[in-house]
Amino acid sequence: KERKSQAQGESSFTPATTLVVALSAALQYIRRMGRDNLVANAATLAEATREAVKALGLRPFAACSPSNAVTSIRAPGGMDSGSIVKELRSRFGAIVSNGQGSMRGQIFRLAHLGYYDALDLFAAVAALEITLVKLGHRLELGSGVRAAEEVYLRHSQ
Repeated sequence: KERKSQAQGESSFTPATTLVVALSAALQYIRRMGRDNLVANAATLAEATREAVKALGLRPFAACSPSNAVTSIRAPGGMDSGSIVKELRSRFGAIVSNGQGSMRGQIFRLAHLGYYDALDLFAAVAALEITLVKLGHRLELGSGVRAAEEVYLRHSQ
């Protein structure tokens, strides 16, 4: 049915116009910013996240082969990563993902793609610091943010 409609330049159903408009806006953003700039931004934010994680006494899950799209972080010993995810969401409205499958409860993930910049990262790291302290992890407040800022400054012009 759909192929028949497409052959006539139509669709057999009403398309999700909001998704088409959102896709158009995203493509305009990519064109305006430039693909290479967006890739470089993700790389900088990923490196800044990894350094912040280390400064907070946490360990990246994939330290040997890190991704610039997402950073997976091991929860501190004895802490369920789900509690970190829930606290970030309830206290700050931050959307952070828990581990999946066998890693559920052990890791949480911070993404670096899309409409995400250094200011977002600094806020996310500060929120993570507060969350970890509230959940009993010992750390020096501001140490993660400082580490992220230092990476950002090294990469910014």
